[in-house]
Amino acid sequence: MSTARGFGALIALAAACLATAGPSFGQEAVRAVDRPDGLGVGAYPSPLLDTPPLALRPLDASGAAPPGLETGLPGPQDDGAFCCDRRHFWPAIGEVGILLVVPWYFNRHVADDSTAVLSGDSWKRNIIEGMEWDRDAFKTNMWAHPYHGSTYFNSARGNGYDFWQSAAFSWGGSFLWETFGENNRPAINDWMSTALGGIALGETLHRFSVMIWDNSATGFGRTMRELGGFLVNPMGGFNRLVRGEWTKMGPNAEGRFPTTSAGALRAGYRWIGEGGRSEPSSGGFVSFDYLYGDAFKDFGSPFDAFEFTAQLYGNNEVQRLGLAHLSASLYGTELKRTEKADHVFHFAQHFDYVNIQTLETGGSSLSATFLSRWTLSDRWKLVTRFEPSALLIWGVDSEFSDFTQRDYDFGSGAGLRAHVDLRNSSGANVGLSYLLLWQHTLNGAIGDHVLQLGGIQAFVPIYRKLGLGATGFLNVRDSYYRDYPDVFRRNPEVRAYAAWSFE
Repeated sequence: MSTARGFGALIALAAACLATAGPSFGQEAVRAVDRPDGLGVGAYPSPLLDTPPLALRPLDASGAAPPGLETGLPGPQDDGAFCCDRRHFWPAIGEVGILLVVPWYFNRHVADDSTAVLSGDSWKRNIIEGMEWDRDAFKTNMWAHPYHGSTYFNSARGNGYDFWQSAAFSWGGSFLWETFGENNRPAINDWMSTALGGIALGETLHRFSVMIWDNSATGFGRTMRELGGFLVNPMGGFNRLVRGEWTKMGPNAEGRFPTTSAGALRAGYRWIGEGGRSEPSSGGFVSFDYLYGDAFKDFGSPFDAFEFTAQLYGNNEVQRLGLAHLSASLYGTELKRTEKADHVFHFAQHFDYVNIQTLETGGSSLSATFLSRWTLSDRWKLVTRFEPSALLIWGVDSEFSDFTQRDYDFGSGAGLRAHVDLRNSSGANVGLSYLLLWQHTLNGAIGDHVLQLGGIQAFVPIYRKLGLGATGFLNVRDSYYRDYPDVFRRNPEVRAYAAWSFE
């Protein structure tokens, strides 16, 4: 099974687990207009353009679940505390070592990969000669490596380390593999993609798994929660297994659930117009979207407010996993709050992966995010977002691969996201979105890529948690090359879908 297909199954599992493990599962939903608003709802053909309203129920100030879902202890407790009352250094280091040795062993003795033939000379050369850019496929560099980085991160996170401390494990594990895990020179793009993407995916999967696990559960339900959490966060689940926490009874960790949370599953059809290298096509899609926390209220620690989305596509796309997007607050503060308006600022981290027939792009970025929410009347609210960003490590597909033997270019750059959304208390909403990305190529066909995406979306509730939505947008790519002809693409797309929201 390929990494993308495997992650498709993981998305389905995570959606099922979170739909049944959320803090308000089984309770009546609140009005959609009361939901918190995410930081960076998808940058591409994604929730930025077609997110349905998500119903949420806030937890109380203590972080406890609402009545009807007990997070405490229903019966006798086992002796001993759950992780993590302290940091466990050697288990964390040992797990990073396993994550380095096992892939090397597979490459060397199963796959018979010549790059896994190591020696003191190869290590010395890697240290002396330094880093280069590699030629791996887009899916490998922009998805598989960040996911592997998340396992380094969660080796530490599952052993009592906080977000920032675990980030060092992601950077360190990636550096050790690039320097000592292969006999070719370390790749700077791998190091950055694995570390930065691993931090973003790692904390997201960690928080998802904590919501799924329930130390007070028993029997078959407990077993399924442990297995579900393990598949979402393998390193966290492994640590629970070796510590005997799969069966131990006890209270759940404080802050197991966010102050608010909500998800949506969307299924629909998409029509893609002719443009550039692609022919007209159509096919189905399924999307999983999840809002964690309230970006207008939650400023305590990194990832107290984030949004994650992933989209799976039908046979008209080569890759089933065509899009993954994550926007998360690293630091937030209130700018101004009045009776009619709220204004907040977030320093945010983003991870993007887009792999569809009309566009390959993605990477890691940071942004200054300005969110505003105006109460227009008892029934209407207006939400806006203005988000300048810096692209740290970024890839864009290219028609010219003579130099790198890759079908995409690596570089850095800048971007801007803007969004305005008008919402009704019934759950209906209409929104306008615009995205601008500029990438200067550092390795590949030297030049500049300018990506733009503009669209309009609308959503109407039909019955309880079910609703219908539609999106139309135009994807524009202008590439200006130094040594090759310039390339211009225009790809229109229209979507229609049904959505089911869960808390």
